[in-house]
Amino acid sequence: MYLEFALSYLAVVLWLCDLFLRRLEVQGEKRYGPKFIAAAACLSLMVLLTGCDSGGSSNKTAKIDTVEDPTFDQAIFSNTTMINNTWHPMVPKTSQVYQLKTEDGTEIIVVEVLDETRMVDGVLTRVVRDRVFEDELLMEDTFDWFAQDDSGNIWYLGEEVINYEYDDDDEVIETNEDGSWESGKDVADVGSNAVAGILIKAAPIIGDIYQQEFYEGEAEDMAEVVAQDVTVELDNGFTYTGALQTLEWNPLEKDSDEYKYYAPDVGLILEVSLEDEEQTELMGTFLTGEDRVPDFDAAVFTDPTLVDNAYFPHEPGTTYTYEMETEDGLEEVVYEVLEETRVVNGIECIVVRDRVYLEDLLIEDTHDWYAQDDSGNVWYMGEEVVNYEYDDEDDLLGTNDDGSWEAGEDGALPGIVMWADPVVGESYYQEYWEDEAEDMGLVHSLNVTVELSGKTVYEHCLKVMDWNPLEPGVIEFKYYAPGVGVVKEEEMDDQILELVDME
Repeated sequence: MYLEFALSYLAVVLWLCDLFLRRLEVQGEKRYGPKFIAAAACLSLMVLLTGCDSGGSSNKTAKIDTVEDPTFDQAIFSNTTMINNTWHPMVPKTSQVYQLKTEDGTEIIVVEVLDETRMVDGVLTRVVRDRVFEDELLMEDTFDWFAQDDSGNIWYLGEEVINYEYDDDDEVIETNEDGSWESGKDVADVGSNAVAGILIKAAPIIGDIYQQEFYEGEAEDMAEVVAQDVTVELDNGFTYTGALQTLEWNPLEKDSDEYKYYAPDVGLILEVSLEDEEQTELMGTFLTGEDRVPDFDAAVFTDPTLVDNAYFPHEPGTTYTYEMETEDGLEEVVYEVLEETRVVNGIECIVVRDRVYLEDLLIEDTHDWYAQDDSGNVWYMGEEVVNYEYDDEDDLLGTNDDGSWEAGEDGALPGIVMWADPVVGESYYQEYWEDEAEDMGLVHSLNVTVELSGKTVYEHCLKVMDWNPLEPGVIEFKYYAPGVGVVKEEEMDDQILELVDME
């Protein structure tokens, strides 16, 4: 509507300028040429458009009206859930984990492409679950719906949102659905239907501006392509080349502008807020599901109790002692490679006893089982756990075996605890017992130098990111030194467990 009025206004301005010029020519006073007339007309139009937008996004609004994008009604959808756009591929059973550090704490965002579909506005869509955790508390749980058209554009057809609010004791006091919308539906009864928008184009061109969602007064996110072939170095050490950079904003929210960077064949890797410069970084991409568990049946075990992997050597009789300062006091971990063995799932394994003490109280006593195959990979075959609970006077209340599992029992499968030849970026299951034990690792980097508080320095270390789909709001990093094993663990709340003794 504003565009039609503006064009009419421009036509009137040009007609008046032409009339004025003709009058000057008649009087022999041709002092204003065509460039002046064009400048005057454009200036008038800019003033008009500025007056039409009181939200501070006048330039963006003006540019939007000049962009001709395909409309949802014009798009052709044949194989909608096969989303292979290079800038934002969506492969089912893939989880991407992001981290954002704010003044209020650390947020973990987990974006999971589900092996599920949903019919939205006549189009079959791929369902993506997006959860936001703040200090391990679930703050937002969203189901988004996407579809790819035959040209390769990814369309955003809506989202179902649940926002959580907590009291001071971290108990849920309220939930709401703010931000929810669905293409083709008028959920909030504002007089107009929601319309699908383009999440990202198949062939972005610098200067492109497009609506990512439109539900008047409720959801109006937009984006502009600002750069291509960008190199992005993340704070976590990862570097991506050939990235696409966009500027994304919501006209309904002041200071919502942020840059987003998309890496080829990876997707979103970085968000940077222009208001406070806070950064949301991709920490890792995990391939999940039972079909992604390492193939144990293909492994050959000739001498499985000889565990001499460079990053995970386990010599019987060796004891490692670790310490960490916590809010509850000093935590000590005693990790002892025993002389005994145990047969698990048909394979003879070494046995490791792992005891955790808090201020000298035994709180966990675990026996782990490991075996090394002929290729040098170390397999994790299970664990027998005893957890101890105490009252306020440190008197024992009871024990439980939560966390226990054994490969070959009740559908549990072995995982890889350490590869013979770790590949940066590779994710893998360290254990798999569906809905019970699903620890995963991701090879973060090689040749890392680690300095402990005791001034001990280890060179050429391996850095691994640990994550569990069953506890998606938690990540930690482990550092393995050649010929030693684990020398340091970093938890999300900046607590650090360090090796203090090895004998």
